[in-house]
Amino acid sequence: MELCPLGINGYEFPRWSIAKICDLAVELKARYVELSVARIAETGAGDVRRELSARGLSAVVDCDTSALAAAFSVAIELDSSIIVALDDGVERADISRMEWLDDFQRTARDLLEQPAHGSIQVAMENTVIGPTRQPDDLLAIVSAVGHPRFGVNYDPGNYYNAGIEGFPYAYELVRSHIFHIHAKNSTRWIPQVHGSRKRVLHRAGGNVVCVPLGAGAVNWAGLAHRLRADGFRGPVSLEPHSLPDEMAPGMAEDSAYLRRIGLVS
Repeated sequence: MELCPLGINGYEFPRWSIAKICDLAVELKARYVELSVARIAETGAGDVRRELSARGLSAVVDCDTSALAAAFSVAIELDSSIIVALDDGVERADISRMEWLDDFQRTARDLLEQPAHGSIQVAMENTVIGPTRQPDDLLAIVSAVGHPRFGVNYDPGNYYNAGIEGFPYAYELVRSHIFHIHAKNSTRWIPQVHGSRKRVLHRAGGNVVCVPLGAGAVNWAGLAHRLRADGFRGPVSLEPHSLPDEMAPGMAEDSAYLRRIGLVS
């Protein structure tokens, strides 16, 4: 049975070199590394490509929607087939939301329809604030762009952190548009249980902490079963929001869990 390729999100290691991030990916038997446009520019696309190629890894490119054109250029340089986009057009003082959406959908379609970009998909991530936190509103953006290679980066942990049921509720709405998945899990922070030395995420629904995939509020075992049943074979990237010394061990535990439940190779 074909399984999903595993990746790690380099955003979680702002102080690590690209080489060290790639070494961790190899150690975890991941197949790709997710990197932001800004991080790639900081290191140099040529150097990033060399580090990836030396280890047989591919790349997924992250960007804010305002940097989408730059992300396509970087994706071409790195032979990346997926761009994960985060909506940074939220609550702007200069234009209305509808004006932003009109401009964004034209920009996204124009970029997707360029012949050189024919192998690249754009996956819009659900975030914990703004319109993309609601699956209906995220789908409205997908519909506005209206392109077969524009879909969703599904992050059930983000939905939970935003006070929304990520699975099954949000999944049922967005599942036919999912190109890429972020894997993390959270629970409400209880200092007496989790301790005070944690990275606490202060969200509208309450204070949460990231915990191993099998131990939090998102039913990853049930989700994995549905993803297999629905035929999803796309990439899954580890993205726990933990403290630096917890990050690599946490990713190791999460990668082992995803393999045990039969989601990733």
